[in-house]
Amino acid sequence: MRVRVLTLLLGAAMLTAGDDPFEPPPEIQAFARQHTIARESVPAKVGALLRAFFSPVEEGGLGIVYDNAYTRTPKEVWRDRKANCLGLTALYVGACKSIGLGVRYGEPLRISRWRRVGTTVRFERHVVAVVQGGTPGQELVADFLPEVRRDSLLIAPLEPKRVLALFHSNRAVELMAESHNDEALVSAHRSIQVDPNLGVGWNILGVVQRAQGLEADAEASFRKALAVDPKDGAPCGNLENLLRAQGRVEEAQTFRERGLEIRKRDPFFNAFLAEEALGEQQVEEAGRRIKQAIKLLPMEPEFYWIQARIALAQGRTKDAIKALEKARKWAQPEAQARYDSKLTLLRNISPG
Repeated sequence: MRVRVLTLLLGAAMLTAGDDPFEPPPEIQAFARQHTIARESVPAKVGALLRAFFSPVEEGGLGIVYDNAYTRTPKEVWRDRKANCLGLTALYVGACKSIGLGVRYGEPLRISRWRRVGTTVRFERHVVAVVQGGTPGQELVADFLPEVRRDSLLIAPLEPKRVLALFHSNRAVELMAESHNDEALVSAHRSIQVDPNLGVGWNILGVVQRAQGLEADAEASFRKALAVDPKDGAPCGNLENLLRAQGRVEEAQTFRERGLEIRKRDPFFNAFLAEEALGEQQVEEAGRRIKQAIKLLPMEPEFYWIQARIALAQGRTKDAIKALEKARKWAQPEAQARYDSKLTLLRNISPG
């Protein structure tokens, strides 16, 4: 099945051109001061502020819960007490700045996720806040993704304008999902205006344009996405689909091959394909894909969890136990209990 491929940041109201989506709520400075004033060191302040974001309201915290339904502004996060990683990080950055902490945005290089939403495959990236510690070279990472991985400290800097552009791209995707295509087009163009060198933005602009029947514009946007980011496989898939639908089969095949070449080096895409194959009872293909994912990124616990499910689908309980043991080994301590319960169950049913 041919699908559209979107890239968005792990996460819709329209904003006017003059609005600053990342303007913090006026109450955030008082809140941040209240929860950090008794702390002397930067690490202590960072820890106290993080806890305050998630502590229950009755205990003086914000009681924020993770919600990837749509990308909220910091003011909306404050109002709703819900956020995805982008909205929550933007609020946290505003809180840190309000009390004089040096803070920047960052993107973990080995955290991403592919998932299917209807007929669309979404590639979701991640953003974190990096606070300058109290000693030279010390950096403290605030990571708001529920399933934190060991590789999350491999972080590249993200300029504020790029984060803002990604915000508008997210909004474009969310508006299009709600059939607000005109508003989605405005948001997609705004993303490009903020950061013309963002391949993600051009790709999403192309998807929105195609949804409105603007095929020539969409093709130009997809090609621009590849020009500014040749390592992104998403516009390859979108160009392939567009050209194939127009009967331009040879051109489509070129982009298909280019996309496959790019994606075969993406462990998370291979894991996504493994889960897709498993869901369609193509167990051997699923096994091949997850082996490739593990080869590319051998310390990702979720990959071994998928491998365990594949082994169970083939009746190989002992191999499933081995995979789960590896998943537990590489999981964060707070996530190991999840694998302990599964291991206990499998060991009880496995022959000696």
